[in-house]
Amino acid sequence: MSGREGEPPGPVEARVRQDLEALVVDGGVQGALAEIAFSLARSLDEGAGMSAAAVARELRAALAELVKGAAGDDDDDVDGLSTPVHGDPGTAVPAPVGDAPAS
Repeated sequence: MSGREGEPPGPVEARVRQDLEALVVDGGVQGALAEIAFSLARSLDEGAGMSAAAVARELRAALAELVKGAAGDDDDDVDGLSTPVHGDPGTAVPAPVGDAPAS
């Protein structure tokens, strides 16, 4: 399936789809990231013009994240963002809210 009805994917998108079929890409964030990769690949196939290098970098980053996720990396950095930890990693300390006290 390509981004355009009835048209086969271009060479970059076809290769990205082929490569991602070899990975275990399920729903959720990985599925959304795969769709982003397909869209970026399609942009390259359609001629990204002056932004081709930037699109290629974004595609490479998306593919790297997909490979990392498929490798079973359970290190979910997002979970730790909302709970600051000071000192002992087992003790979460809530971050202060509001302006810093005036000196």
